[in-house]
Amino acid sequence: MITLFSTPKNFTGIFNDIQLNALRSWRSISNEIQIIILGDSNGSKEAALEINAEYIPIVKSTNSGIPYLSDLFKQAENRARYDVMTFINADIILPDNFLDFIPLLTKNFNKYLMIGHRWDMDVMNQIDFKNKNNKNKFWNLAEDSSQMHACTGIDYFIFKKNQWNRIPDFAIGRPGYDNWLIWNARRHFVPVIDASNYLKVIHQNHDYNFHNLNADPKVILEEDGLNNKKIHGNKTLNLLDTNYQLEKGVIIKKTSKEYINRNLGKLPIIFPELAIPLSFYKRFIRRYFL
Repeated sequence: MITLFSTPKNFTGIFNDIQLNALRSWRSISNEIQIIILGDSNGSKEAALEINAEYIPIVKSTNSGIPYLSDLFKQAENRARYDVMTFINADIILPDNFLDFIPLLTKNFNKYLMIGHRWDMDVMNQIDFKNKNNKNKFWNLAEDSSQMHACTGIDYFIFKKNQWNRIPDFAIGRPGYDNWLIWNARRHFVPVIDASNYLKVIHQNHDYNFHNLNADPKVILEEDGLNNKKIHGNKTLNLLDTNYQLEKGVIIKKTSKEYINRNLGKLPIIFPELAIPLSFYKRFIRRYFL
C-alpha cells in the first residue's frame, strides 16, 4: 500500500471545491491508503476528518507562511506506515489505477522516483467520487476535455520512504523545488520513471488569487520564489530528463536517440564537478554514435 501526503491551501472560494475533489478522489481509490494532511490552512482539519486522513497542523514555514518542503517530507516520513510514499499537490485528482504500479516498483528497484505529466481541466463543481456513475462520468469528460501540460508541470512524486538524505528548505508552490528533486535523484543514480503513459492525473485549473498573490508565482517571482532559485542554483531537470518510463505494465530504460542526445547535454548539470570531461564525452558520442 501507499502513504500520500499533501499540504492544502485554505478551503475557500474555488479552492474549496478543487481540494475537496482531489482529496475525495484519493480516498475513493482505497480505504487502506494512508493520507496525511499537513498545515493549518482554513478547513484542513475538517477535510482530513471527512476522508479519514491523519492531520498534522504545525509545519515549519517561510516568513510569509509558505511550508518548507523539507519539513513536509520529514514529518510525513516519520508518520508513514508504508514504504511507498507520494507527495502530491492538493488540486490533483487521481485515477483508480493509481495503486497498480506498486508491485512493479518494489520488484524492480530499491530506490526510485516516479513522476509524470498532468492533464489540465476546468472543473466547476464538487464531484461525488463515492458514486460510481458520477466517477465514470467525470473520467469520460476528462478524456475529452483535459489537456496535457508541458514537461515542467510536475504535481506528484512517488518514492521510497527514507531515500532522501537531505532536502533543502524550499518553499512549496514556488519554482524549482520539483525540478531539484529530479536533479537530486539523477545525481544519486536513483531511477527516475515517467508514468505519464500509464497514470492520467487531472489538475483542476485555478487562478492565483491566494496567499497574497495575484499572479502565477512561477512566472512572477516573489521573495520565496527567489529564495528557491538561490537554493537550487539551476540544478534543475524536468520530465524530459526521466531515464525510465512505464509502458504496458513494465518499466523500461529510455534508449531513444532523442533521449540520449538530451541526456548528454544534461550530464554536466547533474555532475558539474565533471563538466569538462563530460563535455568531451558528449562531443565524442554525438559525433560517432548519433
